[in-house]
Amino acid sequence: MGISKPSTSGALETGDSDHLIVPYRPRNFWKGDVRFENGWVEKDYGRAPLPSRLYARICLHWEEIALKRLQGIDGVPAYLGRPTRNSIRMTRVPGRPLDKLKAGEMSELCLYRLQDLVHQIHSRGVAHGDLHMRNILIHEDIAYIIDFSTAYARGRLPFIDKGFFRIFKLLDLERLYKIEKKFFGRGTPPDMFYLYRFVKGHK
Repeated sequence: MGISKPSTSGALETGDSDHLIVPYRPRNFWKGDVRFENGWVEKDYGRAPLPSRLYARICLHWEEIALKRLQGIDGVPAYLGRPTRNSIRMTRVPGRPLDKLKAGEMSELCLYRLQDLVHQIHSRGVAHGDLHMRNILIHEDIAYIIDFSTAYARGRLPFIDKGFFRIFKLLDLERLYKIEKKFFGRGTPPDMFYLYRFVKGHK
């Protein structure tokens, strides 16, 4: 079984509980635990198998860097610390995952706010890279973005940094285009990089 990224329960996205959540256990031992308490949320991979735990440490480090750089941006969880090397704690944000919304349930204002949020994130030198609709929460027309565990922050790869950031940024913009297309039937796709077009069969 391959590991694409360490994952956690959907409870992280919706924030519907104030006690320990053990996602999908014992059916899926690759996932981390999620705990909510007093306005914060903690992702913990301490009980995950060793391969998942080791990879999670890398991703949690990336998430820490991203959240610190994005501190102060409304719509992004605030970084609160690393209780252990296998865990990370951040503020809890409200909302329903965007993939749970039906056609007509997303307003133009909400779309604009989401687009603006992504541009603010990019302006800080961070690209999410995995901006699927489960990582976007909507609450009263306000958009929140969660799970920066695979985000790319400028400066990680000095000699090829500009190119990598561009790729991750384009992935974010492609997701925004798909969201606008789904909910409003319009949108202009970004000019994606060659490998993406090749895999998708685009010229």
